Amino acid sequence: MESINRKDRLLAVKLTEELFSEKISHDKFIISFPEDNNDEVLIELYDLIDQEPPVAAFGGESRLKQHSEMTRISELLKVLRG
Repeated sequence: MESINRKDRLLAVKLTEELFSEKISHDKFIISFPEDNNDEVLIELYDLIDQEPPVAAFGGESRLKQHSEMTRISELLKVLRG
C-alpha cells in the first residue's frame, strides 16, 4: 500500500496557492516543494508547474497567475487536500 505523507501534501497545496497568488516566486516554489518520490500526485503537480511556470492572468493586469493545465492542477490540489 502506498504511504501518503499528509504533511507533504498540505505543504504542496500551500506552496501552489502561494505561487498562483504571487506570494512566492517560482524559484521559492521549486526549492521548497516536498521531495516525495513515492507520491505520484505530488510528482505530477511538481512536473506540471516546473515545466511551465504560471504567468500573470489577463495579460499581466492581474496579480493572480494562470496556467495552461489549470484544470488538472485544480484536480490534483483537491486530491492533495483530501
